[in-house]
Amino acid sequence: MEKKIDFLAPKLEGIRFEDHTLPVNLLEDFSALEELIFEVAKQIFLEENPNRKRVPKGFTDNVSLKLSGIEEGSTIPKFVLVTILNSMLLLDANPNSMTYIEKARDRIIDTISNAKQGNLSSNLLGQKYLNFFNRIGKNLQEGESIDFSLDHSGKATLDKNVRKKLLLSRNERFEYSDSISINASVSAIDKKHNTFTLNIQDQTIPCKIDTAFDFIETITQAFNEYEKGALVSIKATGIYNEQDKLINIDAFESMDILDPYDVKVRLNQLSEIKDNWYEGSGVAPGVEFLKKFGEYFASYYNLSLPLPAIFPTLEGNIQLEWNLPKAKVLLEVYRNGFYSELLLSNDEDLFEEVNLNLDDQNDWIKLNNIINISM
Repeated sequence: MEKKIDFLAPKLEGIRFEDHTLPVNLLEDFSALEELIFEVAKQIFLEENPNRKRVPKGFTDNVSLKLSGIEEGSTIPKFVLVTILNSMLLLDANPNSMTYIEKARDRIIDTISNAKQGNLSSNLLGQKYLNFFNRIGKNLQEGESIDFSLDHSGKATLDKNVRKKLLLSRNERFEYSDSISINASVSAIDKKHNTFTLNIQDQTIPCKIDTAFDFIETITQAFNEYEKGALVSIKATGIYNEQDKLINIDAFESMDILDPYDVKVRLNQLSEIKDNWYEGSGVAPGVEFLKKFGEYFASYYNLSLPLPAIFPTLEGNIQLEWNLPKAKVLLEVYRNGFYSELLLSNDEDLFEEVNLNLDDQNDWIKLNNIINISM
């Protein structure tokens, strides 16, 4: 037999929550929240009972936070506090146990509210409990938030910025962690010191092999192909300093060798180009143009076909090139309107020109067919 009490219904906001579903990785955050609530409840019990050195045995045994449903209104997971029959005797012996757990919830919500308002001088939780925010909110993405206020007023909203404030308010630490998805090259492996070195843009970060041991084959392959420009796609936990600079990487979740012609990576590289990029001339392609082209490519290009090399043009357009067995295909995509000119040539110096509008899905089908018959 279980006893259930409505306990918490945080409101999640962001693009991922518009379909009223809860991404599985956020369950990790709520699991950490449950741990924090129970630990703070014990602390409050000791504060209010100064003659006690320990909390009662079984204080939180057979008590758990459970997801009972998801309401609409973005995504609102409903959590209930559940006690099973064996714990009811404990609750009878200590009728205020549930009260302490509710007080802990309220104290955590007030702490988040204070951080959102920039009032970090009064730490309601205590330093050691702030470490839980290394896990709570870790899986939030940019533009996402969790409103923990009981009336959904927005007063206690946790997002990446508020989480960072909480972690940096710890007296003993001047850094914080966050989930990262990055591309990097492996420039060195040091077997003596059991480390490998990642190059991320203009940064060089040494990492312990032990933290990525499951991916040692990938690390070795990327290192052996370093001179060829090999990149790995990494999902991990990044450690940042107060200036938001990545200083360490820990807890590697995945690591994969990227295709040398990976379109997303190449478009990200091109997005960093500035005007006058070629000997004092040349127009930058433009971030929005590249982003939209990347979305079109991911949606409409047949990924079973070869990927193109991509280059910027002096006019701010992009040129795609395929060197295929039967023909060479050049495609210039204009940044204004996605009008495109395709040039098809073969070994017999025969040329064919095709005009395409890559705003039109049907013309992507034409492009796929041209690439397919050229193989």
